[in-house]
Amino acid sequence: MNETNNQNYFKKAIWGMIGGTVWGLLFMGALAGVLIGINQSLRTIISALLMGILWCTIMSLIWKSLIGRQDESSRNYIIAGIIGGFFLGGAVGGFILAVLNRDANFGRAYISGIFLGAIFGLVWSLFKPPMILGGTRIWGKQGAILGAVWGAFLGTIVGIVVTIGLLFWSQANVEITASKLPQLFMAAAIFGAGNGAIGGAISGIILGGLIMAPPLPLALELIGSRGAIVGAIWGCFLIAIAGAVISSIVAVTIGDDLLLKLGINAQVTVVRGVIVGAGIGSIWGMISGAIWGGFGRW
Repeated sequence: MNETNNQNYFKKAIWGMIGGTVWGLLFMGALAGVLIGINQSLRTIISALLMGILWCTIMSLIWKSLIGRQDESSRNYIIAGIIGGFFLGGAVGGFILAVLNRDANFGRAYISGIFLGAIFGLVWSLFKPPMILGGTRIWGKQGAILGAVWGAFLGTIVGIVVTIGLLFWSQANVEITASKLPQLFMAAAIFGAGNGAIGGAISGIILGGLIMAPPLPLALELIGSRGAIVGAIWGCFLIAIAGAVISSIVAVTIGDDLLLKLGINAQVTVVRGVIVGAGIGSIWGMISGAIWGGFGRW
């Protein structure tokens, strides 16, 4: 029995990493493609996005006609086609522009997508959200778990908003060049998300364990909007932990260049590595969890 369970976990991990790698490539490729298209050829990237959306929507409707139920609505298939076509079209269009203009940043985006996607797929496939239903009062161990999950999610959002708000406030008092603003924006979002996720999780453990914590908005079938909400909450918490752990391990070996590329002009330490890792993980987990949860990929 234990051997069978181990094999099942191994299969889940492998398929999760494969699915996560594909997702990471599409997401980072589309993101890089849109940015390259805005800077180099907006018409090309818009055409690629529209063609990707068109073809993926057609293919999803064909898929529904082949395996879908007759009384099933086409709405979810159309939404899936639009989302999939956006990522596929952006990745393909960006790849073409990157090759034509010999832009090495697209290759770096692919590598980042493979790394982040594989981590997300692995962790997501091995850990499921706490299926704790609402009661008169959820506290103690279960409350602490729910409090940490909610705290990381809410803390990430509050941390990003507050830090970016401080950035714009400082921009009004200190002159910041337009070329540095995107890098500072990214650094503020990551640093704010990391501090917010860590502080929120710790606060949630204390409040949920001693007082109470609300349950996750569960449903009999976690798909669509409900699945996306639960996926974003759970993914934020899960990947924030994974990012913090990985960053704490490699903090002293990755060098100062990583933080400099993220716009953080500071020497790498374990504490800063944990904050940056938790920030990247919480943001990436929130986005990926919303997409995977929305499609019912648990």
